[in-house]
Amino acid sequence: MKLIITKVLLVCMSIITSTACNKQEATQITPPVATPSPTLPSGQTLLVSFSRNEINADGFDETRIRVTDKDNNDVTSSSAIFINNTQLSGTIFFTSLAGTYRVKAVRNNIESPIASINAVSPGPSAFKQKVIAEMYTGTWCGICPGTIIPLEEYIKTKPEIIYIGIHGPMGSNDPYTYSFDSQLRNKFGVGGVPTVIVNRSDKWDGKNNSLDILTQQRPALGLAIESSVSGNAISAKVKVKFDVSTSIPLKIVVALVEDNLIYNQANYGHYGLPNPIVGFSHKNVLRNAGTDIFGDKIPTAEQVKSNIWQKEVTLNSSGFNITNCKVVAYVLFDSDAQTRKGILNAQIAAAGQTKNFD
Repeated sequence: MKLIITKVLLVCMSIITSTACNKQEATQITPPVATPSPTLPSGQTLLVSFSRNEINADGFDETRIRVTDKDNNDVTSSSAIFINNTQLSGTIFFTSLAGTYRVKAVRNNIESPIASINAVSPGPSAFKQKVIAEMYTGTWCGICPGTIIPLEEYIKTKPEIIYIGIHGPMGSNDPYTYSFDSQLRNKFGVGGVPTVIVNRSDKWDGKNNSLDILTQQRPALGLAIESSVSGNAISAKVKVKFDVSTSIPLKIVVALVEDNLIYNQANYGHYGLPNPIVGFSHKNVLRNAGTDIFGDKIPTAEQVKSNIWQKEVTLNSSGFNITNCKVVAYVLFDSDAQTRKGILNAQIAAAGQTKNFD
């Protein structure tokens, strides 16, 4: 009996040993098989691409960003796009700062590989950057001299800052109330006076430095004004020369202002001056416009680099002192320009005079 058990044990041990050896031999001969990665659901692998990998850093040249999944489905609308780790609003990228920008997309917690956009310097512009500062005020406003006086004093030596006084509201006893004062106030969120709207974009913070910064931007275009006087009519030919090519909707405003209007100004204790300030000089008061005060459209086909487009208007100066009248022209973004707003550049010239591109 013991002999039988022993033989059985020996047979079993032999089988076990043989099996173990065979496994070891197979391991040595056959390379190990890598464990396959789990298959990601369709759409989880992201790829960022651009309509253009290089753009001019002129604030206008742009590239469109597209995000696709592993099956090449367009998933841009459901992805978050980041430029240098800051989320982009929309899918169009443009910049005024030269450099290389790192771009990634995120969707369902999956990140794309980093891609790059190169923004190259367009070089200096041929034009000077002008800034429009529109002061909403009134001869009846006793607190307005606190803003008017220092602002006017500051810009005396700043020809690149164009001051315009907009008087109102309608129904006040201000003799210089502008007929579309209320529409302008509503458009730009002017709740009271004094308020200064800079470049038809933002309310001035009262700091001179913020105006200086705007004058240092690179202008995308320049303006020239040719004007002549015939009786009470001022004929103005405004030329716009583009330093960029863009299909973004733009408009032009051509307006008439009258300088050095002498009229008493209410004053509540500013600068030790009396109330009212007798014989106060009101600067560049808005009188009327030869275009819609919110602008006439510029044909997008004309908005090509180096092209010159012109607008001719007639301004009525009846009842005004023609020697104090000036033509102001500026190009601004149309309201259809979505995320972009404000004035691109401006020019001013005395009535009957010519001001070339500068």
